[in-house]
Amino acid sequence: MLPSKSALFSPYGRRLRRLCLFAFTAWAGPVFSENVDEPGPDELETVTVEDEKLTRIGPWEGLQLAREEIPANVQSLSGKDIKSSLATSLGDLMNGKLQSVNVNDYAGNPFQMDITFRGFSASPQLGTPQGLSVFLDGVRVNEPFGDVVNWDLIPMNALAGLDVFPGSNPLFGLNTLGGALALRTKNGFDDAGVDVSFQGGSWDRKKGELTAGWNKGKLGAFVAFTGFDEAGWRVNSPSQVNQGFARFDWRDDHFSLRFSTLAVGNKLLGNGLIPKDMYNQNPASVFTSPDRTENELQQYNLGGELFFSDNLSLTGQIYRRDSRRTALAGDIYEDFDEMDEGRGANKLEAVPEQPTANGQPVPVCRYQDVNRDNIPDYYLVKDLNGDDYLDDDEYEVIDPSTINAPLNWKLAEDNVELLPPLNANEGCGRLRYNNPGGPGSPVRPRNGKAWPASSAASKGWVEGTPIGVLSNTEIGQQTDGASLQLNWNSDRHKFMFGASIDAADTDFETSQRLGLIDAEHRVYSDPANIDPIYLAAREDIRNNSFTGKSTTFSGYFSETYSPKENLHLSVSGRFNQTRVKNRVRARTRTGFEALHQILDIHKVRPNVILCSGTDPDTCPAEANYNIGEFDQDVRQPLDPTLGLGRYSETPTAETFDYTSFNPSVGISYLPFKDKAVFYKDLNLFFNWSQGTRTPSSVELGCAYDGTLVPENPGDPESPLAPKSFATVGGACTLPTALSGDPFLPQIFSNSFEFGMRGKLFGDLEWNAAVYRTDLEDDIYLVGLTPDRSFFDTIGNTRRQGIEFGFSGKAGIVDFSLNYGYTDATFQSPLVMVSPHNSSAAVIAPDDYDYLSQVQYDSKGRPLNALDDMIEIKPGDRMPGIPLHNINASLNFHLTPKWEFGINMIAHSSSFVRGNENNAHSQGTYDYYYGYDTSISRNRLLLRGQPFNDAGSVSGYAIFNLKTRYQITQGLSVFGMVNNLFDRRYATAGRLGINPFSPSERGAIGSSGWNYNSRDWQNSTFIGPGAPRAFWVGLDYKFEL
Repeated sequence: MLPSKSALFSPYGRRLRRLCLFAFTAWAGPVFSENVDEPGPDELETVTVEDEKLTRIGPWEGLQLAREEIPANVQSLSGKDIKSSLATSLGDLMNGKLQSVNVNDYAGNPFQMDITFRGFSASPQLGTPQGLSVFLDGVRVNEPFGDVVNWDLIPMNALAGLDVFPGSNPLFGLNTLGGALALRTKNGFDDAGVDVSFQGGSWDRKKGELTAGWNKGKLGAFVAFTGFDEAGWRVNSPSQVNQGFARFDWRDDHFSLRFSTLAVGNKLLGNGLIPKDMYNQNPASVFTSPDRTENELQQYNLGGELFFSDNLSLTGQIYRRDSRRTALAGDIYEDFDEMDEGRGANKLEAVPEQPTANGQPVPVCRYQDVNRDNIPDYYLVKDLNGDDYLDDDEYEVIDPSTINAPLNWKLAEDNVELLPPLNANEGCGRLRYNNPGGPGSPVRPRNGKAWPASSAASKGWVEGTPIGVLSNTEIGQQTDGASLQLNWNSDRHKFMFGASIDAADTDFETSQRLGLIDAEHRVYSDPANIDPIYLAAREDIRNNSFTGKSTTFSGYFSETYSPKENLHLSVSGRFNQTRVKNRVRARTRTGFEALHQILDIHKVRPNVILCSGTDPDTCPAEANYNIGEFDQDVRQPLDPTLGLGRYSETPTAETFDYTSFNPSVGISYLPFKDKAVFYKDLNLFFNWSQGTRTPSSVELGCAYDGTLVPENPGDPESPLAPKSFATVGGACTLPTALSGDPFLPQIFSNSFEFGMRGKLFGDLEWNAAVYRTDLEDDIYLVGLTPDRSFFDTIGNTRRQGIEFGFSGKAGIVDFSLNYGYTDATFQSPLVMVSPHNSSAAVIAPDDYDYLSQVQYDSKGRPLNALDDMIEIKPGDRMPGIPLHNINASLNFHLTPKWEFGINMIAHSSSFVRGNENNAHSQGTYDYYYGYDTSISRNRLLLRGQPFNDAGSVSGYAIFNLKTRYQITQGLSVFGMVNNLFDRRYATAGRLGINPFSPSERGAIGSSGWNYNSRDWQNSTFIGPGAPRAFWVGLDYKFEL
């Protein structure tokens, strides 16, 4: 049966026509020459038929253009390129094959790297500004919570190819600020046969892959499985990856249908950055562990294409994507340096608060507890006007009926007065617990630091002091979507029009617990060996609860008009309407700001005596109650959750609406097409486009709110402060906190690109381009106090650069060279906290209260750099983005069965996070304020620890080898060596501080922790690259 006319002119029919033409040419030569009666044979002209490479425009099938019709430097890799690269992850693949790409390994795991293209990131890390959209068979894989991309959920052996579209292409929808990555999967028609491979080697890696494709008639099926298990090259860093993919296709003359499903269950350990000095001592060591992420995914995708005629078709798809991420992170407890003796240090000497004139100790105060509720008796007072608050120190006479009256915890503390001690006439005091340095020693026993009023210090206290924190995070995400697209392919017009809807539901839960750290820097929970006053060491402290819904409706179009064969004009646009609904419940700053301030009030060291009656002679001899916790204890009956419930803000519900229209125009021109010149393939192109990104749920939930509100809403005379700093505001330190906060504007991008490309001498392909993308209202994670970071609009940023590349073949050698110059800068002034930057401001306010010192602009942002803040100026380069990026490859086909290749990847230096102002320098010191020991108590600026490390990571170049040898038909052996010369290098970093520092004053615990935080050394933390590694494997292919 002959195929129908419509089938011959479908995309599949075009392939069939080319094959028929080739077969006819091969057959016609000998047949026709046998029937021509001539003295000698005629030489027929050789016909070369090239299969023109077409690129799918947009994330879905339907409209495809030749490269010369696209006004942008689109980069593509085929399934063969992906397989032959032997890359472990998409990050490895793109870093070694594409222009203007670099990777940042903040997490310390090959499956969790940030991929940066033209200065824009697609990252699995919350808090990283996202600027690239990623699609798998038309399904957006940027997760709705934070727009993150979990690269480990994409099976590389199921990919038929990928295309990287630069700029703010509106066809790819929201988040396409700097580019889009479109991934296509294999199917049973184009990828028939079975391919089984296994590899093993360094770090106890075991990796197995299976792909199988089959077709019969109109049906096709394809499956892919990957199993990966590795101990990792660093301490405590094993990973397991398990991926399964299946696709089923049905095709006839007028209609095609596909259904695919993807299931993934991974367990990844990446132990993050490490101080540079620790790396120099042992590159495989870790700062803290564990840092475990478990990702699960179930995805279903149904799509199809209906051909109305040779030129007109309709495509559509529906999908569901359901993912869950659970994470456990063990870190140092950075608030350790804020601990003080007021919280009852363990086993410290009890001394009287004040001695008498003759040196005799003052008796301990004895308070009555007539009703025996284990709380000192108290009475309520009101002012003379009967108000709830005390004004002008005018009090009513004590009314005995108010003794131990029920309280509302919202009342001001001054409404509650203790009855006088039973021994008040004798004079009495409270016991105070000091460190072993002696009575009245002005040091904090836990952390060893001096009080601001002294330069003295101590070793700190080891026993019972928590130094680690375990953070648990769980994120559930479900996205449903549908799209419909009309495609018209004619000789002069390539037109599409479509609409889509995407709806996402997200839930987020996080909690923390204080812990200890062992000698291998593992953080673990051990309540029995932590001072019992720390409630957060025995119970998980809920930080926040979040649910979010977002719905986006889009309509889009694209037209490529070719008035001449060598001229192509493009115009496209997209309208988006997005609604985001958030419901946030956050633990607020009221009453405590840090985990060590959440105390079990019944465990605080006693400092007064509580009597069961009014007779002093019947009182206990020893102190049995801590008067410092009286206020919380009185209000305890109203709050059975030990004080935790009232510190959880009432859930806030918010709705945000965004609309945008994003256009794009472009031109592609071949001035010398069909002319007999060697540069006939020269192709010039220009494109301008605009894109948008709506703030994600996490950015809206953790947005800075500069609205001025009372710092303490229970006090009518309370000073005003930005809501995010006030007691009603949420503590917002990712990934452990969110707060109900204000509207953030969507980000707008404006991009242009001018370039050229072509072929020389038949096999040499080349390209060059210049580009610029400007962002308005960019969003960045900004530190505004030492322990509070918020997402905020920071004004304008810019990415601009140059890229070029060439590739070809000469004899037995395939070669390629790719270069990208990427300049990413801030374009608006900004202040943010960066306490470990040598250029951070040092000021001496009368106290250490930020709220009373900060001056704010109209949006509630600080105007000038205060203590520990840096000033960022327009033109300062953004961290994690090298200026120069190069990769090059040489592949030698030594024999028909043996090939050998070498690949070089090089990046120049880049600034680390915390050095956004590019001003951090080595050789200087940090400073803090104290007082001298003179009677006048002069305030001194004291020199602290030096800054020994640079604020950048050095440039590097690494070389990788690979080889493959075909043993028999279908069976081959392969091997690879990564980092051939065992180069030590780092891809990224941040400024930080290292508590595992040598002792000048502090006690050193078994973990290496220094218990005097003044000894902690400033350090640059780096994301180290892996050392030299070897792997070998077998690959077997056969037909079903």
